Amino acid sequence: MLHRKYFGALGAVAISIVLAACGNTATPTAAKPATPHSSAAAGPASSSPTPQAVLLSKGQLTSALLSLSQMPAGWSTEGDSSTGDKTFCDYRQPHKARIQVSRSFQKGGGLTATVATVGIRQYASASDAAESFAAMEKALETCHQETYQGSVLKYSPMSVDKLGDQSLGVRIDSDGTTLLQQFTLDGPTLINVGTGGLTNADADTATKLLRDQVDRYEAAARK
Repeated sequence: MLHRKYFGALGAVAISIVLAACGNTATPTAAKPATPHSSAAAGPASSSPTPQAVLLSKGQLTSALLSLSQMPAGWSTEGDSSTGDKTFCDYRQPHKARIQVSRSFQKGGGLTATVATVGIRQYASASDAAESFAAMEKALETCHQETYQGSVLKYSPMSVDKLGDQSLGVRIDSDGTTLLQQFTLDGPTLINVGTGGLTNADADTATKLLRDQVDRYEAAARK
């Protein structure tokens, strides 16, 4: 059975890998059109129109994150999350995110505890975000396993809902613990949701949270 210390390490992975720090925070500039990109590993584009690629302030992006009142019953807030510099198999990111915001939640306790993270990374332009998404997608084509903080992490592609411009999913397994990570490219942002735990990794919950998070971001971007 996986000890709680490993659960804590994987909770950090859920935040640090998904919300890899990209260095400095810069003043937003006018967004450029997204560069088209398609791949079999990512979900097809959504039939709904993508919001205009406006750039939001850190405060606006933080307000767009799911709050406790938008979570299903039983969750508590773990707080706004700090980000690290970890990426899948340490792949090189082509662009640095200008603003990153994230929040984490927990449900239950002990061996039955479940964690959830939501986050938004905003780039200088929609094209920078698209190139960053493509780099992550390409890295995951060959990145299937690595060791991080003493734990062996195994990565597997996962089907995801068709949201935003493109979406992809990754299942992370380590010593009996499973984390489900879902990413959506939406204009100048990469939106992510992750759920997991020792005994439960609910794909339906992850899917619902991703839909809700994308909806909240798009509503903020249209204002």
